[in-house]
Amino acid sequence: MIFSRSTEYAIRAMVYLAVNSSPNRHFGVKKIAEEMGFPEHYLGKVLQLLARKNIISSVKGPNGGFCVDNEVMNISLLKIIDTMDGLEFFHTCGLGLHECNDEKPCPIHKDYQIFRGDLYKMLSEKTIRDMKADIENGIAFMDLTK
Repeated sequence: MIFSRSTEYAIRAMVYLAVNSSPNRHFGVKKIAEEMGFPEHYLGKVLQLLARKNIISSVKGPNGGFCVDNEVMNISLLKIIDTMDGLEFFHTCGLGLHECNDEKPCPIHKDYQIFRGDLYKMLSEKTIRDMKADIENGIAFMDLTK
């Protein structure tokens, strides 16, 4: 697990919404939590943060809930990670050393720089739309129910 539980829930819930929602179809926290097996209260906080940051849409009322619109489908995974946890991961030592840098590298410094760079590139290019398409085309699998 590279990402926090909040980030994992955010990404998985957004893919769930991308696959299942439409402009007139919203999903409440309870429905998403039940379908995905997530704790409702925890997921609610995650979805509320995403809505406050305009990453997902939120509609109040009896027919309300959360959904993703066409524009949101183009959000990169990196943007979601940044919203949930920040990007500190991409600036820290792989061994957790505070004094690790290019002048005083740890034993895995160079390899870890390459790994972080490749991961950053992939996460900045991969969108919710891409993930939805991969799932719908059978290229990738993601269980959207518990």
